[in-house]
Order: sequence, then C-alpha cells, then structure tokens
Amino acid sequence: MEHAQCNGSYCSLDEPSIQQPTKPLEIYHFLDVTQTDGLRLIPVLKKLELEYGHLFRLRTIATIPCAPSRSACDMSPLVILKAIELQGKTFGMRFMRRLRMLHNVEGESAYSRPSLMRLAEALTEYGLDLEEFHRDVSSDTIQQMLEKETELVTEWDVRILPTLAFVGDEEAIKAEGPYEYLVYVSILSELLDHTIEKQPKPPLEQFLRRYETATTAEIAFIYDAPESQIEHELKKLVLQQKCASLSYCDGKVWRHLKDSAHM
Repeated sequence: MEHAQCNGSYCSLDEPSIQQPTKPLEIYHFLDVTQTDGLRLIPVLKKLELEYGHLFRLRTIATIPCAPSRSACDMSPLVILKAIELQGKTFGMRFMRRLRMLHNVEGESAYSRPSLMRLAEALTEYGLDLEEFHRDVSSDTIQQMLEKETELVTEWDVRILPTLAFVGDEEAIKAEGPYEYLVYVSILSELLDHTIEKQPKPPLEQFLRRYETATTAEIAFIYDAPESQIEHELKKLVLQQKCASLSYCDGKVWRHLKDSAHM
C-alpha cells in the first residue's frame, strides 16, 4: 500500500485532479473488465457500503491492462460497458455480472464484440433503451469518458488490478490487489484519524432489494454467518415469494423477486 499527500481540494499519489466529495472520504475502485476475478472486491465493497457507507463515496473505474497505451488493444469491452452505464450504473453492474457468467461458459470468446453486443441487447428486458445504446457506442462522449478514466489509471500508477484508492482530506492510500476486509476498515479509520463505528446491516430482504442479486458465499461473507444459515434464511424468503434462486458455475445466485421474471 502507498500513501500520498494532498494539496488543496485535489489529491492523489501523483497529484491527479480528483475533487473531494461531500462525504469525508472517497474510494476509487479500479478493476479489469476482461478478467473473471475483476469483480472479486465487489463483496468487500458491498460490506463496506453497508457498514461504513456513511463515510465514503464510491467510484468504479473499469479498465483493461492495455488501455493506457492503446497498443494492440481491443477497447470493445470498455466502450460497450460505458455506453450501457450512460443509462445507469445498475445496467453496468448487470452487464458485468452476466459477462462474468458467460466467460465461465464460453471462455475468452465471451469478450468478442458480437458476444458483448448480445449481452448488452439482452438488458432491454430491464429497460435499457437499445436505440440510445447504439448511438452512444459510437459517440464522442464515450471516447471522452474513456480518456478521462484512463488518465486516472495512469495518474494513480495502477499496475495491479483490482486496486482501491482511498482519498481523504490530507492523505490518500492506494491498496493494490486484494486484502483482508479489516485492512480496508483500518484504512478508513486511519484517514479519518479516529475509531469508526459500523452501521447495523439490513435484513436479508432489504439487502437483496438494494443489490438485486448475490451468491450464497457473498451474502455469508457480508453477514459474517455460515452459508448454511444464510441458505436457511433465504429459503424462507423464497417460500414468502420475496426472492428466487438460480444455480450458476460460481454458486447459487439469489435475486429479489421483483426481477425473478428475468432470471
């Protein structure tokens, strides 16, 4: 992990232009959109949001290792993801989850442009405007977004993905690669210079309503409970028609019932 000092309202390891948020801290999540483990920190970030979300604002920077140089680099995954995100971050997360599942089945061919476009078009079930998406994919706006986010990757000198960058008023800490959950909690406390208190986690139904889908293992980690106990509680919600489940390569996925028709 690396530390950096801040000047005025901007802060980074190499002084990139990152404006301070209204919350006391900001977290930048740099992830590789073309790797199946690119979402490995998502459960950690969900847990941080539930317990300490009142202390920070989260921003996700999706990238690919060759993006800064653009040499022999297929930017299709990033271009398509950004075009989707223009209609809402929720669409982007759905796209990422489906891409991860497709990669488990099809391997590297999942990242071909035709496969990516099919995944994007399937999001019309959730309300994605297909005409707007096709316009955005080839727009200058997308290229400008990619350039700005690639600049952040370069300015933060991100060499390992995923990476979390924690930004405070006078200091920043970059944590490259995955760490134990309590390490991230200690970083929040260090940047705020005082002991922090976590918020109580919501009931499981509220959790699923907020995040829409999650695996048994992910929920067990977030709630600090055995998977058997989590499954028992979730099956109660299934009987109450409040959630539904579906098995994937990476385990059983639970979805809030409002989306069950699209499973």
